[in-house]
Amino acid sequence: MISRIVKIRKEIKSLGLDGLFISNQHNVTYLTGFAGLAANEREGFLLITASNAYLLTYATYYGLYQKGESGFQTLSITPTSKLVRHLKELSMSENLKKVGFEKENITVGELSSLKKNLTVTLVETEDIIEKFRLFKDNGELSSITSAAKIGDQAFNFIKTKIKKGKSEKDLAFELEYFIKKQADDISFSPIVAYDEGAAIPHYLPSKKKIITGNTLILLDFGAIVGGYCSDMTRVVFLGTPSETQAKAYKTLLEAHKLLHSELASNSPISGAKLDQIARGVVKKSGFPTYPHSLGHGVGLAIHENPRLRFDKNQLLEPGMVFTLEPAIYIDRKFGIRIEDLVYLKGGNIEILTKSSKDLTILY
Repeated sequence: MISRIVKIRKEIKSLGLDGLFISNQHNVTYLTGFAGLAANEREGFLLITASNAYLLTYATYYGLYQKGESGFQTLSITPTSKLVRHLKELSMSENLKKVGFEKENITVGELSSLKKNLTVTLVETEDIIEKFRLFKDNGELSSITSAAKIGDQAFNFIKTKIKKGKSEKDLAFELEYFIKKQADDISFSPIVAYDEGAAIPHYLPSKKKIITGNTLILLDFGAIVGGYCSDMTRVVFLGTPSETQAKAYKTLLEAHKLLHSELASNSPISGAKLDQIARGVVKKSGFPTYPHSLGHGVGLAIHENPRLRFDKNQLLEPGMVFTLEPAIYIDRKFGIRIEDLVYLKGGNIEILTKSSKDLTILY
């Protein structure tokens, strides 16, 4: 954590800033190891200056981190010592003149309060920490790999639970329970979708949708280990798939094979280029193109950079972890999405989600 804070200090100095106020909860975790922060709860903040780093958190967490670490010290936010009061006092004691803030992660109310109570010049910043989070070190990769392994175990487990009479909600609950027993937590609420429900990418499982006969079942889920996420999607069939479903499934396998080949032989390649390649395979087979990106980075957040999207011309480089999830959706009929989590390393890729992508008919 100390080395990460040192890197951010260099960035701050290069931008002519005296300090950086960090409100993105994943960035706070990345720089302090402060685990358990919910992305939208605003429970921990970090102020980094030329010589110090201060973790500011509420009494509900202060007991866990009050000793701080060698890289930072912890201050408690209370009704009498509010966040802005701490920041004001620190600005004065550190003689801060220009302080950056994360423009993509601050509320209107927070910014208004900072402007009202601080005498420093506040400067918008963007992606100072995120650009370091793009590249996973060995510890981060180990956590993500462990999370992906639990995902594979969860997939093997849930296949044994699929049978007539089971609702989408039943399977989603069993998936979540299994993952929470094995991992630190789920990385998002599992998606279980039958037939036409699978044509909605971020579908909400229903207790009313029950398996009664031949059924397409889409399963999208992930685990968290050591604060780091995994993500995978598989589709299985209870009974024989239709001819169109089988063709769509085969098309996505072809897309994956081509994507793996492109990543291994043409690195660095942009996420936009890969997205274009996958969409080309889908369209060539006569299916409509998918309405989302080809993939996204995975780490402390389930969705982070890089973004593999036609309008994001970002190069994919060794050290990055991201998903590949080409899909085919036929409105009101069915959807198929096959998603792998991959680690890009020099000249090759490692597929972290080991579960087979072969067309699976349960019985």
